[in-house]
Formats: sequence, structure tokens, C-alpha cells
Amino acid sequence: MSGNSIQFYDKKTCGTCKKAKSYMDQLKMDYDLIDITQKTPPRDILEKYIDEANLKGYLNSRSTIYREKGFSKNLPSKAEAIDLMMEHPDLIKRPVIIQGDRVLFGFDEGKIDELAE
Repeated sequence: MSGNSIQFYDKKTCGTCKKAKSYMDQLKMDYDLIDITQKTPPRDILEKYIDEANLKGYLNSRSTIYREKGFSKNLPSKAEAIDLMMEHPDLIKRPVIIQGDRVLFGFDEGKIDELAE
């Protein structure tokens, strides 16, 4: 495993986060668990790694704010989305896994395997 520490932003009730943690535990990966409702990922990380062309892939479509704002039909700009994410961390697709300059949004076994190398 790489020497870079891993930050794992999750929410206790998030099923996808639980699956990702379980998978990382199987791979014996060490990570620092951070409650995303208490501490959001740094704004500069969101600004750098969120791809405006694929904004939907970074948004939690199950969040209340996503539904209230009608984002399924009309996505916000990247700047507006990040402002809302900082205010409403439930809008961020979880988990957010950060290792050095690599950032994952959501659970993807293949990408986690790459972090474990």
C-alpha cells in the first residue's frame, strides 16, 4: 500500500459507505474515518476534482436538497453545487475517499483496488 494516508468521509447510515468500508477492511487498508456530516471534504478538493461535465456523478440523488432543488431535471452549475455541498454535505455522493492526489466519490471496487496498490 502507498504511504499516503487515506481519508474516508462517510455517514454512519450510508449503506454504500458501509460496503466500501467492508471492502477496504478486506484489503486490510488503513484509513481515517471522518463523519461527513461533521466535517465536509475541503472546498479546494471539491473544486479540483469535481468534473462539471459529469456533475451528476458527484451528487447524491437521494438527498433531500437534490429532490427539493429538482436537480434530476435541471443540474446546478459546478460552483452552485459546491456551495450547496458545503452547506448540505448530504448532497455529496458518498463515500469520499482521498489519498494524496487521488479522490474517489462513491464506491468503486476497481478504483479502491488501485488505491490499495
